[in-house]
Amino acid sequence: MKTSSLPRFLILLAVWGLAAVAAGSVHLLFHLPPYAVPVLIASLTIGLTVAVSRAGWINETVRKISIRQLLAVHVGRFIGLYFVWLYAQGRLPAEFAHRAGWGDVIAAAGALVLLFWPEGSGFRRALWLWNIVGLADLLVAVGTAGWLNLTRPGSMIEVAGLPLSLVPLWGVPIYMTSHFVIFRRLGREACAAASDTDAQAMAKT
Repeated sequence: MKTSSLPRFLILLAVWGLAAVAAGSVHLLFHLPPYAVPVLIASLTIGLTVAVSRAGWINETVRKISIRQLLAVHVGRFIGLYFVWLYAQGRLPAEFAHRAGWGDVIAAAGALVLLFWPEGSGFRRALWLWNIVGLADLLVAVGTAGWLNLTRPGSMIEVAGLPLSLVPLWGVPIYMTSHFVIFRRLGREACAAASDTDAQAMAKT
């Protein structure tokens, strides 16, 4: 892997972020049909996941990013406190603020704890649990937002403009993809550990 791969990857994410800013500045999400928003988020997530899994230099770059570096990114999910504050201001529905807001806070707090958790089997078990909870939080948040858009048109207008439009157009796909990356690594480690155990058992027979 070339030494410039990580900067190139960060530039790619930054360009995507700028495109999300442009989309938010014209309230793109507000002009889309309600059912189109979850589809857009899913498409962005699938596209990024395929890229980090299959695209040569991107795949090599992401493989060099450690688990703890990925966890550090999720500390940014303390943005959930902002959702709760917006609800207190009457600018977001309670259902979204409580589910997505507090869910993100729990995910961020868990990531912070894991950042300082010593390596070992306990860390791996906690990481599995955190990854499941963190991904579930994002799925619940997207589902709740989609449901509110369908049942209460205009209730999620705050998310259609800046700065919150960056969350569905940029943040959620990146966070979801990072969860898939962690699952993949944990799965590989589990398979490798099982293979080592089988090899040791065969060596003893």
